[in-house]
Amino acid sequence: MPYTLSSFTRTASLMLMAGVLCLQPAQAALVKIGVFSPEGFATGMQRWQPSADYLGQQIPGHRFQVLPYQNLGELEDDARRGKFDFVLTHPASFVQLEQQTGLIRLLTRRQRDGARQYAHAAVVIFTRADNRSIQEPADLARTPFVTTTAQDYSSWQLVRLEMERLGQDLEHALSGIKFAGHSEAVLDAVMRGEYPAGAMAARDFDRFLNQGRISLPAVKILEASETPGFPFRYTGRLYPQWPLGVLPDTPVELRQAVEQSLLTLPEGHAALEAGHYAGWQPADNYHAVRPLLSKSLSRHVVERQLNVANLWLEQHRQSLLITLVLTLLVWLGVRLFSPPQRPSRS
Repeated sequence: MPYTLSSFTRTASLMLMAGVLCLQPAQAALVKIGVFSPEGFATGMQRWQPSADYLGQQIPGHRFQVLPYQNLGELEDDARRGKFDFVLTHPASFVQLEQQTGLIRLLTRRQRDGARQYAHAAVVIFTRADNRSIQEPADLARTPFVTTTAQDYSSWQLVRLEMERLGQDLEHALSGIKFAGHSEAVLDAVMRGEYPAGAMAARDFDRFLNQGRISLPAVKILEASETPGFPFRYTGRLYPQWPLGVLPDTPVELRQAVEQSLLTLPEGHAALEAGHYAGWQPADNYHAVRPLLSKSLSRHVVERQLNVANLWLEQHRQSLLITLVLTLLVWLGVRLFSPPQRPSRS
């Protein structure tokens, strides 16, 4: 068949179109990062989307999207449903998801306070200096207590860990717990004598000292500790900072690329400024957080299984009833209309 001009033109056009398509970048794969954001959706986006954009710049062919959750339960439910590739949440939440979904710890976030950097969290449990009835955490038994919020890792969650470490049963140790919402309210409630003891994040307590809101002679830190490399006084012991976790179904290559990109995030980068953090380091050991969750985790799993079972029964109640009725009718029909058995002849 002769190779005509028209066939040549058509072939050239197809080759040109193929070349253009090859030059066009493939559609970027969407990577979702679930983030616990107690401050709300808008603040979560402002803090963490710049870090996600940095990852998109470092890892070709991928677009990273932050999904902030103010409700911790909703974040954990969606993580169990596999709606994310990565999850950034506080350690108490992480160890639950670790056991329930196989979440893998990838990195630990480093915090900053001015020029100081640290990779641990700690709580301050304190009273007024003139309170002689409370000298150590064990004296908190049957004592009214004030703290920030139930989901605050660096406050109430660490109080629970400290009480667990001391062998105290929280359900009977404190006579009443007030969640004041923020550290300023906790400080005012204790210093005015409304509550004999309270707790807040060590960084917040240090900030109030530097601001002159309180002075060390006026307060008493229970089981006070100091550690080189950690810039604040605190109660008890140090615990790991927030981890970045990865769901087990996330490709290993993507996991490694994210890890390497965040470990080499340049100091002073805009993502660090927006997120108010210092950077990342290899994942810490979160074993110290797990003992607190063993009982509550089992109860949570059982309650969730019961809720799923109840929901399934509610959704299929009508079909189950119809099936039961039809089964009974068939059984009665067989019994009524089947011929009687003749006695066997011996």
